[in-house]
Amino acid sequence: MDRLQEIAVQIRDGNTDGWKKYWNVDSDGRPTNPRPENNCRDTLLDDLRHRLHDEVDAQPEGQYASDKRSDIRIAYRNFQVPVEIKKNSHRDVWSALQNQLIERYTRDPETGGYGIYLLFWFGKEKGQSPPSGIRPADAKDMKEKLEATLSQDQARRISVCVIDVSRSEGSAAADDSGI
Repeated sequence: MDRLQEIAVQIRDGNTDGWKKYWNVDSDGRPTNPRPENNCRDTLLDDLRHRLHDEVDAQPEGQYASDKRSDIRIAYRNFQVPVEIKKNSHRDVWSALQNQLIERYTRDPETGGYGIYLLFWFGKEKGQSPPSGIRPADAKDMKEKLEATLSQDQARRISVCVIDVSRSEGSAAADDSGI
């Protein structure tokens, strides 16, 4: 989780506009629309692998019980952590934490009940409203709302990571200006 948070800071605040890697761009390099979830996963996985110890293995599509697959499987010796990924626009963004990560993947004995729910935040206008009906205002709000759905016991083993890949505040103005 620490490495994912480091990557999240670099994506949002680094000097290379790392958030653009998660968008399709036009011929002038302007972001047009979010890339598909699996492309976002692969981009993140490439960055994550460079930050992990050599003995830690991170792979796409981890195999779990009942032929179910998490988006990423991170393993060290006989312990593994499933990572379920969603974009904030996905129709199951509010249910996948419980219905996929917890019910399908963290029940595997090698996880010890641990898992990570990772969300790519593409901006408020791209998001799904939660059952409460109040759409999150920003990535931090999204994280808080997702964490609030966890019981105390679940919160000890499940981490929520929201990576803000939304257009930066200055990008829309610069993109529209023709620069």
